[in-house]
Amino acid sequence: MKYKIALEPVETVPDDARVRHYDELDYGAKGHFPDVVERGERLIDRETARQFSDGEFVKYTGYFRVLLA
Repeated sequence: MKYKIALEPVETVPDDARVRHYDELDYGAKGHFPDVVERGERLIDRETARQFSDGEFVKYTGYFRVLLA
């Protein structure tokens, strides 16, 4: 089964939000993250999708909110 991942760039992050740095992502997630930043929404496999939480924030070149569907 494939899952959709999109990243929404944000200027501010809520104080109570979960934030991870790109370097904290697992290998599979690190491989997909830059591609999604550059090209937009992508399909990913279940194993990679499990490495993210819908609504979490990741600091990469800026802050991005993770949207999974």
